[in-house]
Amino acid sequence: MEFVTALADLRAEASCPICLDYLKDPVTISCGHNFCLSCIIMSWKDLHDSFPCPFCHFCCPERKFISNPQLGSLTEIAKQLQIRSKKRKRQEEKHVCKKHNQVLTFFCQKDLELLCPRCSLSTDHQHHCVWPIKKAASYHRKKLEEYNAPWKERVELIEKVITMQTRKSLELKKKMESPSVTRLECSCTISAHFNLRLPGSSDSSASGS
Repeated sequence: MEFVTALADLRAEASCPICLDYLKDPVTISCGHNFCLSCIIMSWKDLHDSFPCPFCHFCCPERKFISNPQLGSLTEIAKQLQIRSKKRKRQEEKHVCKKHNQVLTFFCQKDLELLCPRCSLSTDHQHHCVWPIKKAASYHRKKLEEYNAPWKERVELIEKVITMQTRKSLELKKKMESPSVTRLECSCTISAHFNLRLPGSSDSSASGS
């Protein structure tokens, strides 16, 4: 509630008393009140001798207003806070049971459904495994990690093999470019190089049989 009240006060401070919207190009007149530049110009359009404040009716002696960039920055902050407040409210509404208007604090393992306390005790989930959300989240996070672990290990192993194969390829290239290496030595080196296989690959001779 304190945040909502503070946001309302900030919006009031950053609003134009004429158009009641957020201030655009805010300016301050002699009495200290703030308006959109276009709003105050329009309000004083046909005046010549005195210029009353549209809010407090103080008569300003001249058509004078001062640009207020600090208030412009405050207005932008107020806009962003209101946008975030609306997003937060929508998110909170998503986590409330539409049937009982209670916060969803349980999870049905069988139906994979979020439940409020009343729904968790209903006959629809009477014989189901219903857990508190935190417990269910921890359980499924652990299961996901266990599922991903073998794949992660395999990827790491393949990366090591690729790194090793790349290094051997560079060594092979250097040897083949060396004028002192004989054709027989090159042939033996190439055979040894391609004897390296990725994990999980089957033997070519075995696959042919």
